Amino acid sequence: MAKNKFTNGYALIIGVSDNLIPTYALPTVARDAAALHKVLIHPRRCAFEPDNVRLLTGAEATGDGIRAGLSWLKGKIAADRGDNATAILYYSGHGVQNEEDNSYYLLPYDLRRPIIDSLIRASDLAAEIEQVRPRRLMVILDCCHAGGMGIKGDDRVADAGLTPVAAPAEARSVVALMQGQGRAVLSSSTAAESSYVRSDRKMSIFTYHLVEALTGFAQPDGAAEVLVSDVMGYVSRAVPRSAREEYNVSQTPVYQMSGENFPVALVLGGEGAVKGQPLPDPLRPLPSSGPVINTGGGGYVGGSVTAGGDVNLGAKTVGGDEIKGSKYVMSGDFRGAAVNIESHLSNVTQAIMAAPAGDGRSGAGDAERADLNALVAALQAEIEQLPGGRAAEAEALAARLARMTNALRDGDAELAGVGSAALERAADALGDARPAIPAVVRRITAAIRDMLGQEKS
Repeated sequence: MAKNKFTNGYALIIGVSDNLIPTYALPTVARDAAALHKVLIHPRRCAFEPDNVRLLTGAEATGDGIRAGLSWLKGKIAADRGDNATAILYYSGHGVQNEEDNSYYLLPYDLRRPIIDSLIRASDLAAEIEQVRPRRLMVILDCCHAGGMGIKGDDRVADAGLTPVAAPAEARSVVALMQGQGRAVLSSSTAAESSYVRSDRKMSIFTYHLVEALTGFAQPDGAAEVLVSDVMGYVSRAVPRSAREEYNVSQTPVYQMSGENFPVALVLGGEGAVKGQPLPDPLRPLPSSGPVINTGGGGYVGGSVTAGGDVNLGAKTVGGDEIKGSKYVMSGDFRGAAVNIESHLSNVTQAIMAAPAGDGRSGAGDAERADLNALVAALQAEIEQLPGGRAAEAEALAARLARMTNALRDGDAELAGVGSAALERAADALGDARPAIPAVVRRITAAIRDMLGQEKS
C-alpha cells in the first residue's frame, strides 16, 4: 500500500453515457469516466482520497445531478485545510453549439424535447465552476464524439438549430475560468474536429491518453508528481498520433494555461517510475488496493488478480470457451488469445501455504508466504497474456514451479536448488513473448532460496 496521498486533490467526473433519448447514448463514455475515476483514487496511481472524488454517470448525470456535484466539489474545497486545493473537473458527453448565437451547451442525462429546453448552457456551468475557487483548477472536456456513436449529423439536432462540436477552448465561458493562481482547460479536439473512440471501442482516444499521462507517461523517470503542463503536452502529442494511426483523421487537443504550473496527481502512488520500467496500460484492470506487485510487464496483483479484463485465477473464458484446470479448450483463431495454467499454479499456492513457519531462513513465515504467493499471482497474470500457441511452454514452466515449491514445502533445499535453474531456463524461453516473465520467475526463485537458507549459486 502506498504511503503517500494526494490529500489536497478533489475531482468531479461527469460521464453522460446514457440518455432519456436513446439516440444520444454514448456507451464508451461510461468506461472513460470509470477508468479515470479508478486511476485517480487508486493508492498506487494518482492516490486521491476516495472520498474526494465523485463519479456521475448514467441517470446520476442529470442537469440537477451535475449542479449538485458542483456544490459537493465547492463544499470539499471550502473545507480544505490550508487553502491548498487542486480540483479536476472532467466532462465527457455530447456538446452542441447554437447556430443563432454561437452559445455552447452540454447534454445531460435528462434530455427531453424540445431539446434546447433541457440543455446545460456552458456559460452557466462556467459561472458555477467559477464559484468553486480552488487554488488550482483543471477542466477537461471530451466532447463531440464520433465513430457512429452519437449525434454527429443527427437531423433532429440540426432541426433544433444545434451543431455538434467540441468545446471551443477559446470560448468566453472557458476564458472566465482562467482566473486563479493555477488554471488549465483541456479540450479533446478543436471545434472543427470530432473526438474519436479507439478502434477496439474500449475507450476514447483522448481519455485513454489522459489516463496514461496521469499514470506517469508524461513525467521523467523518478518524478513523484504529475504536472499539469506535462499532462497537456503528452496528450497533445499522443492523441493526434493515435487518431492518424487508427482512422487517418485529425484530432488535435486544445489547451490553455494561466498562472503557475501545478501537480494534479502522484506518479504511481508517489513512488515515481523507475528508469526502464514499463508503465501500466489504461486498458488493463487496476490491481486491488491491497499489497500490490508490479511485474514490470503490466501484471498486478492484490487481494485477487484479474488480467486482460476477463481473467480470474480459477477460471478463464477465451473466445467463449471456458478453460479450467490444466485443460485448454480453444476454437478459432486464438493467436492473440491467452493461456491459463490453473492446476499447476493452484498446486503452487497450496505448497507455499503448507510450507513450515520459520524465521525467514529455515522456513516460510506468514509474510514471506504472502509475498511469494503475490509473485506467483503476478506470474499468472503474465502467463494469461501469452498467445495460445505458447501453451505447452507455459505448462512446462508451471510444472517446474510446482516442483520447486513442493521442495519448499518439504524443506528440500537440494531439490529446490536443482529446480531453480530449470525454472529460470523455462522462463527465459518465454521472455520473447512476455519480457516480464523471466524477471518475475527470478524473484520467485530468489524468494524460495531465501526461505530455504540457500545462497544463490
